[in-house]
Amino acid sequence: MAEKNIDQLKFGSVLKKHRSEAKLTMGEFAKMMNVTRNTIINWEADKSKPDYRYIPEICALLGIKLHELFGMEPENGLDPVEERVLNFFRQLTPVSRRVVEKMIYAMLNEEIAQKDRQMKSTFRIFLVRPGMAAAGVGDYVPDSPPEYTFLRKNTVNDRADGIVKVDGDSMEPVYHSGDYVYYENAVSAFPGEDVIVDTDDGAVIKRMADDNTLYSVNPAIPYPKKNEQNTLVIRGRVLGTVHSSDMPSGDEADTLEELFSDEIREFNRKHGLKFGE
Repeated sequence: MAEKNIDQLKFGSVLKKHRSEAKLTMGEFAKMMNVTRNTIINWEADKSKPDYRYIPEICALLGIKLHELFGMEPENGLDPVEERVLNFFRQLTPVSRRVVEKMIYAMLNEEIAQKDRQMKSTFRIFLVRPGMAAAGVGDYVPDSPPEYTFLRKNTVNDRADGIVKVDGDSMEPVYHSGDYVYYENAVSAFPGEDVIVDTDDGAVIKRMADDNTLYSVNPAIPYPKKNEQNTLVIRGRVLGTVHSSDMPSGDEADTLEELFSDEIREFNRKHGLKFGE
């Protein structure tokens, strides 16, 4: 049997595909099904499955065959276990079939819930500092609220208060332009530590010297000495680089928006003003 694309196995993606092809909005489809729009959202996100009573109507409205709706091959394409289970199912009375369907839906919903619990325990919401930290002279810090992102928890970011993007090459080979780095809020640092600093020229990422001045790791791009009138304010200590493996996939990001809805509301409430206020 040919290998299936994983998306073909998802009830929600099949439902969304056929609803879109039918040129129906979520609201229109919800009205036709006599359910709420949030119910359709949850179905298409595989957060929940419709009660078995809705299945015939869904298939009729969208022109979907039952096996297609659930990402199954037609009967002649079933593997031996699937065919055996289907044969058993056909021998049941209508009442017993409804019991089996309810059991299956309950099991599927529990698996989805377990997956969601696992995902939420794996990720954290992180503040994304406005603007960038220049690996150069300085980068303008925009007067705008911070954004948020979701990243996998690990030993590097367990103390992090946020992330910020690096702009420039003066900290190579430790940090490269375009990297995001984790930082913890701090107002001081020890020699040898990398810091995020707001200066009169903008935000920078530099290393602290023994005399409490800042310098670039890349000797080819030195950081100019500052006079006493120049204001330097340490905002945080750098903990490490954000790796691609820390980031969620596209599908995970959509689910995380739902799972962290309470945390997102609190984040927006707390950080509605510009950064640092």
